[in-house]
Amino acid sequence: MIPSTKWVILLLTSLSQFSFRVFVDYPSLLATEIKNHFIVDQFQINLLFSFRSFPNIIMPFVGGMLLDRYGTRRGLFGFMLFIIFGTFLCYLSIVLNNFTLMLIGRFFMGLFLECCYVGIYKILSKWFKEASFAYSIDTAFICGGTIASTILLPYLVNNYSLETALLACLMLCIVSFIGLNAVTTIDKIYSVETKQETIPHFSFALLTQFNIDFYIIALSSIFCYTSYYIYSYNNAEMFKAMYHLSSYSAATLYGLPCYMAIFIAPYLGHLVDKHGYRMQGLQITSVIQLSVFTLVYLMPSCETTCLIIPAISQLLNGIFFAAYVVTLWPCIQMVVSNQLSGTAFGVVYSSVSFGVSFASIFIGKVVQEETQGSYSNMLGILLLITFLGASMNYLLYYRDSKYFNNQKYVISQNSTEMELKMLD
Repeated sequence: MIPSTKWVILLLTSLSQFSFRVFVDYPSLLATEIKNHFIVDQFQINLLFSFRSFPNIIMPFVGGMLLDRYGTRRGLFGFMLFIIFGTFLCYLSIVLNNFTLMLIGRFFMGLFLECCYVGIYKILSKWFKEASFAYSIDTAFICGGTIASTILLPYLVNNYSLETALLACLMLCIVSFIGLNAVTTIDKIYSVETKQETIPHFSFALLTQFNIDFYIIALSSIFCYTSYYIYSYNNAEMFKAMYHLSSYSAATLYGLPCYMAIFIAPYLGHLVDKHGYRMQGLQITSVIQLSVFTLVYLMPSCETTCLIIPAISQLLNGIFFAAYVVTLWPCIQMVVSNQLSGTAFGVVYSSVSFGVSFASIFIGKVVQEETQGSYSNMLGILLLITFLGASMNYLLYYRDSKYFNNQKYVISQNSTEMELKMLD
């Protein structure tokens, strides 16, 4: 293995993730234009997220098993073909003025989208023994893509058309396809030498191979990410209704958590890899996320334009997102064997999609009237879900301190000197 290869792998996966994030959640930023184009309401906009998320209730798990069984190269190639086809259908729906076709396209996009994420994390977990820094860099690029989308997509809609914006999404999807194929090619040529293990059979019985700590991690991801993503999907419209912000201001605040994550995620990843304290950091993320929803739920709506409350909530959201990634996700590879890493990441992604899919429909009904009262009800529900996530995080910390003397998730003494040197 060439020493610098792992950093080339990280760069290419991060660039692919950047392209993903520009196009994948376009309904959040183009909600008003989509509603005007198809004559639909916020409930239908939430359906676009649900149709993308529903397949991922099971497909990341299936995709993870496929990756473990047949390899990441073949798996990612097939997954990306489905995503390109789905993105093309979304573009075609604008041309033909057919909202149903966009729903179908979102379904095909979601069918293997999270499976690609599973493949990326499987590759990173193989190349990086201490993965917090690698995941943080990947997260920074993901957030960069989200920020780019808040600039690019509104610009294309305002200066050209909704059709042009969706065409740009299709082009970026193809860029991701090229990038991931380059990654899998390098991974095959300069593969990390690992102990040969029996390849697991394709079976749901693999779920019995995971321990209780893994399932606590999965439950934490369900509750914490459901709160985060449902709030993100709806906060642009909520800011307009409750705080009287313009579309431009709401879109700018939508990307604010990503600005925070870009700057602090690599630094937090470096600290965690160098010093550990993953479980303690996880408790801090719980406090931060609870603060977000407590603030926006208890503070009254404004009679005039108000930037302070939504800005503070989004800044805290950014800190949470960055800290949660670098503390929770590396724990997955610490509680499962290498041969089941794809399946394990798939189960976690499936768990998140389960929560987001059903919450999107339920919350879509709650906020259908798009009034201050309906958004207040949404915030109360998300506060409860966040509390459940915080409980899972504490349970993970409790088990680590009681049964493992706070040593289960600390930095490995076998990390390579080069990796730590690069972090410095």
